[in-house]
Amino acid sequence: MKRLILTLLACMMATALSAQIDKDWQESVRQSMEDAQKEFDSFRLKAEQSFEDFRKKANEEYARFMADPWSAFEIQPLETIPMEPKPPQPFTVDPDNKPLPSENPIVFKLKPKPDNPYEQPQPFEPIAPNPSPDVPLNYVTFYGTDLGFHFDLTYLPKLNGLSEKSVSDFWYELTDDYFDNLVAECLYYREDRNFCDWAYFLLTRQLSESYFGKNNEAKVLQMYLLVQSGYQTRIASRGNQLVVLMGSDDGICSYCFVNINGQRYYNFEESSACGYFSVYNHAFPSERKMSLVVKQPKLAVKKTIPRQMGAKWMKIETSVVLNQNLIDFYNDYPLSSNWTNYSVASLSDMAKDSLYPAMRSAIAGKTKLEAANILITFVQFAFDYASDQKQFGYERPLFPDESLFYPYNDCEDRSIFYSCLVRELLGLDMVLLHYPGHLATAVCFDEEVKGDYLLLDGKRYIVCDPTYIGSTVGMCMPKFTSIQPEVVRF
Repeated sequence: MKRLILTLLACMMATALSAQIDKDWQESVRQSMEDAQKEFDSFRLKAEQSFEDFRKKANEEYARFMADPWSAFEIQPLETIPMEPKPPQPFTVDPDNKPLPSENPIVFKLKPKPDNPYEQPQPFEPIAPNPSPDVPLNYVTFYGTDLGFHFDLTYLPKLNGLSEKSVSDFWYELTDDYFDNLVAECLYYREDRNFCDWAYFLLTRQLSESYFGKNNEAKVLQMYLLVQSGYQTRIASRGNQLVVLMGSDDGICSYCFVNINGQRYYNFEESSACGYFSVYNHAFPSERKMSLVVKQPKLAVKKTIPRQMGAKWMKIETSVVLNQNLIDFYNDYPLSSNWTNYSVASLSDMAKDSLYPAMRSAIAGKTKLEAANILITFVQFAFDYASDQKQFGYERPLFPDESLFYPYNDCEDRSIFYSCLVRELLGLDMVLLHYPGHLATAVCFDEEVKGDYLLLDGKRYIVCDPTYIGSTVGMCMPKFTSIQPEVVRF
């Protein structure tokens, strides 16, 4: 019995000692975590203060240089997308003499693949939104979408003239913390609403005009918002008007520009102008060029009238409903000679919800080749053909959602749409084939496929032409078999 009692006492003492050790360990961990948090908070505060000091100094220098004389640059005329002659009707395979896919290698020119600007590190950005409770919340309706911003319409700083000194003084007024919060709220919506650069440009313009009206103060405020958000932006004057200029390498058409040291800066207010701009040409830290690579913006939904797509003989029938707000946004998108900007675009979630279930059902259980042929047949026969000149009066590539909205499309629109289906439903890589007056595609299959092809980076890409009506995978339109295309990667 005595031995049992001693054993029990030893166990109790061990348990108590273990509990104390565990308590001490937990306290040690808690203290270590508190110390680490304090160290991190101290580092963060120092970093934020260092950032704010740097930002304040950058803005002071920027305002000081702005007061110096601006430089004159000649306004360059707009560049339109070349209106290459297109056939009034798409070329059709003779059903009584349908050729088999050949095995002709295609000689081509390769267009350099552009970088995705959204994969680059984010530029110079201010702190997170932190509006004063005294500043009222106002709403800006952006393509049917209400976005709230904190600004007080009773606080309107005044631009006293258009001299360099006046603009500089006004700019310096905008460096107040009050306007910093507007920058932060803009950047918040850029992330939250998945706005691309063009959407962000339009948002800052609409916000600035909501605050000041359509006047010169609004131009300086928009420039301030864009510069603080990291964009390559310049302010210019002509006569009694200020103009915001944006740097871009995207081959933007339908807007005039100035060329400054080999860099194009576009004026998105005018499609044509002549003469000179007086430009404040000074770079702000970490600025980057505007990109026209599109991202799907998250906009309020305004449903379009349903459109019936497909046919029973294709075993694809569906009713497609789109977001009219997105269509309106695309309608305002700058035209570009860069095919990649259109090719990388996806269908909207609404379009996918309408179209993809029927498409997936049609290709279920099929090989990639069989599925690609089903998809190309759908694109060939589901749309009515018309050139851009007939439908719009000018050359205008369509984003995938627009092909589902407008009554007609042509070769480049079908190739862009087909590339979207193949990439998203089949997971296959592909390129565009740009011929004079024509656009087709080529698909890299993960199985052996016969047909006209090109070799790129050691991979075999098979020609697929959504405008060669009745053709199957591997068939190149006869008139282009001896023509060297430009290959566009994306």
